[in-house]
Order: sequence, then C-alpha cells, then structure tokens
Amino acid sequence: MITFCYHSTFKDTMLNNQWLNTFITLVDVGHFTQTSEKLFMTQPGVSQHIKKLEDQVGTLLLHRIGKKFELTQAGEALYNFGRLRATEEADLLISLKTDNPYSGDCRFGCSGSMAMFLYPKFLARQSKHPDLHISIEAAPDQRIINEVLNNNIDIGIITQHVISTELEQESLGHDALCLVVPHQYKNQKMTFVELNQLGFINHPNGEQYAEQVLRANYKDDYQSIKQIRKISYINQLNQILLPVSMGLGYTVLPRTTIEQFELQDSIAILPSDTIVNEEHFLIKKKFRQLPKRYQWFIDLIKKQ
Repeated sequence: MITFCYHSTFKDTMLNNQWLNTFITLVDVGHFTQTSEKLFMTQPGVSQHIKKLEDQVGTLLLHRIGKKFELTQAGEALYNFGRLRATEEADLLISLKTDNPYSGDCRFGCSGSMAMFLYPKFLARQSKHPDLHISIEAAPDQRIINEVLNNNIDIGIITQHVISTELEQESLGHDALCLVVPHQYKNQKMTFVELNQLGFINHPNGEQYAEQVLRANYKDDYQSIKQIRKISYINQLNQILLPVSMGLGYTVLPRTTIEQFELQDSIAILPSDTIVNEEHFLIKKKFRQLPKRYQWFIDLIKKQ
C-alpha cells in the first residue's frame, strides 16, 4: 500500500486539480510534447506541473528514460486515484442533470403506527424499482420536525399543526383512535374499571392515545394517566396487538393500524360514545425541491 508523505508546504492542502489533470493526461498520452499540444501548454509547462505535483505529494511520480518515462509505484497509485475521481465526477454531473423517478434515496418520518401502515406499501414500490432505497424513521412529532428541518428526512407525517416559516404543511385528514380488546369482549360496553382489570398494553404512543380516548369516554371514572394499570410494554409495532389477541389486555391504536393486524378474528374494537380522531399533516421543507421519485409516495399518502 502506498502512503503519501506530504511536503510541509502543502501539508494542509488538497491535491491541485490542474497539476493532477496534467499528470493524468501525460500518462494517457505517453509523451510530453503531445501532452503539451493537447493541453495547449508549453512542454516546460507540462514538466513544471509534474514537478509541482511531486513536491506536493512528497515523492517521485515518474522516471524519465530518454523521451519516454516509467511511472513509479506512487505514480501508478496517484494515476489510478485520479482516473477514479474523474469517473466519479462525470457520473455525478450526469446524475445532477437527471431526475430519475425510479431511483435514489427516499427518506420519511412518521409515527410508529403510521410506519406500520405505510411501510409494506412502500416496499411494494421498491420491489418494482430496486434502485429506490426506502427508509422510514418512526419517531415522535418534534423529532420528525427537527429531522425535516435538518434535511435528514425529506417527508414527515405528524399529528400536530406546526407554525414554521421553513416548512410547508398539508392536512391529510384524520384517523380514529380505537380501544382494542380481546375478541370475547366484542360489542360489549366495558367500564373503565373493567378495562383496568383487564390491563393496558403500552407502546411508544400508547399513553398519548389512551389519555385522549379514556378522557373523552370515561369522564366520570378517568382523571389521570396514573390510573391506568399497565401490564405490558412493546415497541415492536407489528407485535402490539399480539398480547391483545391472546386475551392478555387492551390497547389504543389508530383504526388503520388495527386493520393491518393479521389475526382480526382474535381482537375487537370496543364501541365508544365519543370518537377521538388523530389529525395527520404532511410536512416538507418549504424551499427544498424534492426529486420526482417522491411524487408517487406523496400521492399514495394523500389517498390513504
């Protein structure tokens, strides 16, 4: 492996692109005079660029043999590096001019329950177009907002109206929050005491959801989140309803999330006098133009 020892004068600088280009051209052409003609330089000018480049990297790059030359080991390494960088730069320039709707990174942020609902649909899109790279960050609203502002994700779905001069926000409608119980309690009108005896299956959004639904439907009995008897906690989104399906407790989730659960015959949505809806908003950076590949996903999110 070649290690370049930089001359102290150039210790903290990057390789000079002009000198490097002259060196690569010389190696490709194989002749100083022809290189000078190709680059519209004098032959001494070509030699001077090579000498300056050798001074910068701190080692000889070629040995002159009459009118010919042989690359040193360091010269071969630098030539290979230069050719690779030139190729990468050319590819980058092409990609900057090309907005392919079927390739590139697609970065989203949303609640865990929304991620569980959207992710299979996003993966179906990626299966059709393998050059798309999908990532979903399941996180609370404030973290999603911060990640969009910091350009770490491009599309966020949150449940609160946010006032920001840097963000665009569009309402996506709402989703009902539902009490989910084991199937044997289907169509029953359970009291808060009965729910508490059954026990609450908590999850990352569990207390937030339960607070809204219980306060709206059990005003006489429910006063504080501290009253809820929590018997389990799970942060694996696709497993939240598993203990409910086994008769071990109840939980609160958006209806769309509940409908994704495979064991529908083992769970039931408890009837509620007051429906509590969770609003959803799509956010993105106001002055950040998104690539075409995002439009399919935006259209899908708006249809749900």
